[in-house]
Amino acid sequence: MEFTAAIFKKEESTCVVVIVKRDVVENDLLASEAVKVFSKFFPLMPVVLMAQNFKGDGIYRGPEELVRLLTRVKPEELAWKTYQINN
Repeated sequence: MEFTAAIFKKEESTCVVVIVKRDVVENDLLASEAVKVFSKFFPLMPVVLMAQNFKGDGIYRGPEELVRLLTRVKPEELAWKTYQINN
C-alpha cells in the first residue's frame, strides 16, 4: 500500500494529515475506516483526512481543533511524504 501524508505541528498540536479521495472525506463510514487504517501506522497521533476541492483547497475531516488550524494552511505548505507499507 502506498499513501501520501504529512506530519503537521503547530502551536501545541501535532497530527498526521493523510491525502484521500474526496468521497472518503465526505462519507462517515469510509472516513471512519480510513482513520482506523492510518492510525495503525501513526499510533500516537490523531489522523486528519484531507482531499482537495476543484480549486485545490484542502477539505479536512478530523478533530475540530486540528481542522481549524489546518484550514489556515495551504496544502502545498505541508511537508508531504510518500509512505510505502508492505501488507
